[in-house]
Amino acid sequence: MKTIKFIIIIAAIVTLASCGKKEEKLSSENQSSTQNVTSTGESSGTKNVDLKKWIGQYSFEESAKNVTGDGSQMWNYVIDVKEKDANTLSAEIQVDGFQTMTRINADVKATKDNIDFIFDKYGKDNMFELYKKGDKLFTFVLDEKNQIITNWDKMKPNVIENQKSGKVMFKKIAS
Repeated sequence: MKTIKFIIIIAAIVTLASCGKKEEKLSSENQSSTQNVTSTGESSGTKNVDLKKWIGQYSFEESAKNVTGDGSQMWNYVIDVKEKDANTLSAEIQVDGFQTMTRINADVKATKDNIDFIFDKYGKDNMFELYKKGDKLFTFVLDEKNQIITNWDKMKPNVIENQKSGKVMFKKIAS
């Protein structure tokens, strides 16, 4: 009988002790997230780390033969992804080239492996208005080699051969 009581008391002590440790861990994680220190859970600190890797400038250039066969038609795409605030990114998209001057401000939805560009508004000197607020323009996806795969949506390149999604189009040229 004494052995059973002893086992029950030991089990109760172990149970109470382990409950106390879990509460300490929770309070330290809560404290860490309020201090913007990355923890192992889904906190704003973890999102910040994922977001910062997307900050920088990206470029893509394409060209097509002119209708007359003389020269070529060229377009240069430049995307500048910036930190809007601690948890949000934005992008300025410029496309310049043959009969084109596009200026777009986009909202950015980023995760560890991809980034969506969502149309917000047109910038100064934009030529044509093709998109409305909330349109998903395109997505960047990182592949296993850390290359940027482009999946086009509402916004597409000018050259038909480049309009197929799933290809490496953009290169990061500045951080």
